[in-house]
Amino acid sequence: MKKTLKKFMNKNKEDYPWFKYYKDIPKRLKYFEYSIYDYFEISAKRNLSNVAIVYFGKKITYKTLLKEINNIASSLIENGIKQDDIVTICMANCPEAIVLFYAINKIGAISNIVHPLSAENEIYECILNTESKFVFINDIVFTKIKNIERNLRLKKVIVVPLSNKMDTLHKIGYNLTKSVNMKDMPNNFQYYNNFINIGSKEIPSAKRKYSSDAVILYSGGSTGKPKGVVLSNLCFNSIPKQYSYIIDAKPKDSILSYLPIFHGFGLCVSIHTPLIYGMKCILDPKIDVKKINKIIKKHKINFLPVIPSLLNVLISDKFVGKKDLSSLKYVVSGGDFLSYDLKVNSENFLIDHGSNAKIIVGYGLTEATAAVVASIEENYRSKSVGVPLSDNKYKVVRNDTHDVCDKYEIGEICLSGPSLMSRYYKNETETFKTLQIHEDGKIWLHTGDLGYVGSDDILYFETRKKRMIISNGFNIYPGYIEEVLNKHEYIQSSIVVGKKDKVKTQIVKAVIVLKEGITNTFEVKKEIKDYLKQNLSKYAIPEIIEYRSELPKTKVGKVDFRALEK
Repeated sequence: MKKTLKKFMNKNKEDYPWFKYYKDIPKRLKYFEYSIYDYFEISAKRNLSNVAIVYFGKKITYKTLLKEINNIASSLIENGIKQDDIVTICMANCPEAIVLFYAINKIGAISNIVHPLSAENEIYECILNTESKFVFINDIVFTKIKNIERNLRLKKVIVVPLSNKMDTLHKIGYNLTKSVNMKDMPNNFQYYNNFINIGSKEIPSAKRKYSSDAVILYSGGSTGKPKGVVLSNLCFNSIPKQYSYIIDAKPKDSILSYLPIFHGFGLCVSIHTPLIYGMKCILDPKIDVKKINKIIKKHKINFLPVIPSLLNVLISDKFVGKKDLSSLKYVVSGGDFLSYDLKVNSENFLIDHGSNAKIIVGYGLTEATAAVVASIEENYRSKSVGVPLSDNKYKVVRNDTHDVCDKYEIGEICLSGPSLMSRYYKNETETFKTLQIHEDGKIWLHTGDLGYVGSDDILYFETRKKRMIISNGFNIYPGYIEEVLNKHEYIQSSIVVGKKDKVKTQIVKAVIVLKEGITNTFEVKKEIKDYLKQNLSKYAIPEIIEYRSELPKTKVGKVDFRALEK
């Protein structure tokens, strides 16, 4: 293991022009060599009495979290789950999801983390493709899983009501207003509290290499169809080390952990990293963004990870007090490009309401676990995303080549570093397109994003090479939605575009041409809407549907989606 780590480090002896911005930041780092769980356990044992998670009035200490992780690990082993088995977590942000993430890693198995708002067929494919036989779900996913579980031949589905760890008052409120009817539960379904082995003897941590598979998250890749991104223990453990040199995080500091665990930014930056630092995670499965400033004030939030659309909401609040945001020390923006104007306006808003927090702009993608490039201190410029964190590298290459672009020449952004995925799960074609060995012998991730490097050696983001809509931080692929639409018996053709929105950045709009003889009656429109609900994730369903007799075309006869965007 040490030889492998030294081999990785020896590949990073080159000097790069962005080093001039590092100051007190090391150019190269030594990373924790074992598993995600092992790294967490060290932190937890240092902070046993500190609060690790706050969830709807319930406080969970690191000591309690360690015990529950061990108890679930025992249950997993007792049920026959072995090292390298894949266990599916289809859950929102709740304490049990965090427990499962670490427990699965502790026994050497792999977490397959699936978006609970995904359509039934997408969840089905994610479980089928990984041959996962154990699935953990929240009550909000119960009906979807019940509809598909027979064809998957699952051994066990463990149900975790979102109210399970809430305090009494919140639990009563949830059960009265949001609880899901789970009558007629199949025989292979079981409640979480009946699955867990309370008071189990200490389960030893599986011996795992830092390079071994740990987590599968999902990304659209270059086509929009969900692709399993395989991430190692090193991917997750390198991020806390790198970030420790650009932020000053201390035990007991608090972070608002509302970004979903099925995204790298959410799972690694807003949960795993703060727990490694001994921080307190204010966990929320679905935050009311309109009350974001009240939540910051109530919990005295120190760290706020955001997507740009949330910053828009934050600075639109006319009722926030002058000192309400005084607890904020850092705001980390990711998930979408943050405009210069929004960054400046947000920082001024923070100052006016008691906070001197600067906004760190991060750039990365699920295939790189989280942000691998960030604006460090004074290196931020308009349209820039900063410089690589320690041991990361970037280059901008000409389209479909490995040739490095000249300064200010726009090309495809490529990334390299310890947090890169190992592959797309069972998808060699997309893997070889995305991960390419360049002439320097290193593996480079081709992001599909366009940008350039300025004379200041800082990376600038320009636009996305592939068609993609970003709505509320979710990556939505128009081509995939069009593929779904065009399979409907009433639809001749369709085009999907993003429409600007003040809150969500963009919303999805579909333009549909019906087949000859089909008219856009109320019944036809309703049937198409119902079809979309069954076949698309909730966040990808078009909010606007327009019916036309034909689609606009370019001079060469292609559908002109750019004209529709304008």
